[in-house]
Amino acid sequence: MDKRKLSKIPRNPATTDMLRIAKRLGGMTHIMTARLLEDEKILQLTFYETSKLKQGKPEAAFRTFLSDSDYITQDLKVSKVKWLTAAFDGMWDFSLLDYKWDSEKGKSSWKENVFIWSGEEKELIEDFFSKYSNPEDAHKPWDAIRRFQDEVKGKRLSARHKKETDRIDAVMEPIKDAPGEFYDWIWECGMSFSRYLIYKEEKKGTAVCECTYCKNIGAVNRKGIRLRNNEKGICPFCGSRVTIKAKGKMPGQIFDERWFLYVDPTRDGFILRYFKANRRIRSDSYVDALINKDRVEQDVHEYRRKICTFPNGKPKCVSYEWGVYKQRGMPRWCPDSGRIACMECILYPCNLPQAWAHTPMKYSALEVLSANIPTVSIRYEDAMKAYLDFPRLEWLCKMGLNNLARDIINSQNHYHGMVGKVNYKGKTIYEILGLTKVNTRVLQTVDGNNYVLRLLQVSQQIGLQFKPEQLQEYYETFECNTELLNQANRKVSLHKLVKYITKESERYPLGDNGGCWQYACMRYKEREDPRVERKRNMAKDWLEYLGWCKELKYDLDNMFIYMPTNFKKVHDRTAKEYQELQDKKAAAEKKRMERGAKRNMEQTRKALEEILKTNDGADAFSIKGKGLVLVVPKTADDIKAEGEKLHHCVGGYVDRVAKGETNIFFVRKAGSPDEPYFTMEWKNNDVFQCRGLHNCDMTPDVKAFTQAFKKKMLDSIKKSRA
Repeated sequence: MDKRKLSKIPRNPATTDMLRIAKRLGGMTHIMTARLLEDEKILQLTFYETSKLKQGKPEAAFRTFLSDSDYITQDLKVSKVKWLTAAFDGMWDFSLLDYKWDSEKGKSSWKENVFIWSGEEKELIEDFFSKYSNPEDAHKPWDAIRRFQDEVKGKRLSARHKKETDRIDAVMEPIKDAPGEFYDWIWECGMSFSRYLIYKEEKKGTAVCECTYCKNIGAVNRKGIRLRNNEKGICPFCGSRVTIKAKGKMPGQIFDERWFLYVDPTRDGFILRYFKANRRIRSDSYVDALINKDRVEQDVHEYRRKICTFPNGKPKCVSYEWGVYKQRGMPRWCPDSGRIACMECILYPCNLPQAWAHTPMKYSALEVLSANIPTVSIRYEDAMKAYLDFPRLEWLCKMGLNNLARDIINSQNHYHGMVGKVNYKGKTIYEILGLTKVNTRVLQTVDGNNYVLRLLQVSQQIGLQFKPEQLQEYYETFECNTELLNQANRKVSLHKLVKYITKESERYPLGDNGGCWQYACMRYKEREDPRVERKRNMAKDWLEYLGWCKELKYDLDNMFIYMPTNFKKVHDRTAKEYQELQDKKAAAEKKRMERGAKRNMEQTRKALEEILKTNDGADAFSIKGKGLVLVVPKTADDIKAEGEKLHHCVGGYVDRVAKGETNIFFVRKAGSPDEPYFTMEWKNNDVFQCRGLHNCDMTPDVKAFTQAFKKKMLDSIKKSRA
């Protein structure tokens, strides 16, 4: 429709009959007229507000032009030409129908707000929208107009979407599928951790094993291979590194999932392409229920693309994700909404650094890092930022310090720093690590992370020299415990201590967290060998056990106590003894606090005897004319009973009373001085608080009582200071 031509059509004012009829329309909000324009190809609907017509103002509020494929509304409340694109159901301060609910009849209905000026005009509108009408329409012609406008809105929306999707398609069209070598590498290298040896003992000393990688099934002598559920081992058939699974302890399915990053070169930069690989290993009972009887099922799909360019040497990125565009139609490439969590990923190294040879990342050596640890997920986008900020990250990657490089990269995305200190301004690798040449080689040999770096830095300061295998064993046992490195903190050498923990931990339980690895929340993280978990669990319990022994005054110079055999049994027995000791101390402390509270309350009572007059005994005091009495509790049990009856927290104030930090008084009615009413806290020469049942605030009489008490106390203090 030609808006310029339509805007020149004269604005018809309301007729005299419209002004007169408007006063009789009751709840109707608008009067509408209709006419055909341009050889009956355009329908003009003009709307007049009844509230304006009642005031004698004949100007129209707006008019809508409708063709067979479009509609547009002109706002007539302004002198300038102003167009509105909204449909009737989306216009501000206007509605064709209002929803009504009759609570008495329990029925709903729709009330029409627009009065069509004549029957001929109504027929004109119905004929114009005849193909959108239904015989069962309750509100003609508004239902037909709504369907027409909904269809036009859908076409408009599709046109707007097509502009964006066409731009996305133009970007995606040159990108080809990843090569077959990439997919082969995913299953052979990237998912190599997801190989399992499933065993079942058929007879004593012999087990039938099945490898999910080489597919071999055969009997194995258990004397020649260690078979323990969830431990790491070697397949006796193909020699692959596998995770051992007892057939009777397998879940229905084992899920292993990883994100993989493939870098595609472009003329101005590169594309980061994220693929998700899934592998499912099924138990026998699950396989029996399947038609295809496959033990292993796997697939890989691409879900995200990030196009990176480097104008003026600075990175600029635009991201896209695979999904349903605007919740319309089939899945396709869409603008990135951030719903896909794929940052932790494994980088495909085989086409690097060629893929980014013409970018600032060409010397980053991230392909070396990924090739060294092909099953470990790293935030490689953070790795790129880390390299640009710290170019010497390349040295760590090429030296094989993979775990330390990973920690440096991950620290880019965390608020806390690393335990092992790295001097980012150092000029040599020794200055960066803060280690000697010997310790740097040790760190390389064990591929230590930032915790191992910290152990070496501390041991270097105290003159302790680790061998690589000693450092590895110590870290697997005590993690980053630097206190034990000093001889003064232990009775035996580190070697004997680690050997003791290793031997005793063979039968040590893993605890509840040992069974959670079968669930989906852990499918992105490879489980550590349970033997290492057992050693670390026992090491923590052993250090805790030493603390208990000191409290119990045991002779830790006695090696039978310091490193007992059957440690788990001794640990549990000592824990029980330690708890009994703590209970005795707590009981003694409780009695001491109660005696202190009683002593202080007695002193308070004697002090009040000199200030106030006694009433009905030595423990009750009254302020004349208020009808209330003040009671000083005798014991801590009185305070606790008060809190229980009034359901507030004064029972926890016993220790404060014992320390003299505060005073507690009971406010009682004069007629029933033994029944709890309000509890007052006197602190710093003021009524700090006064609470009743369920912590309710003071009533007027209680407030007046406390104010009178406060005045009398302050007067007494002034006299004593005079």
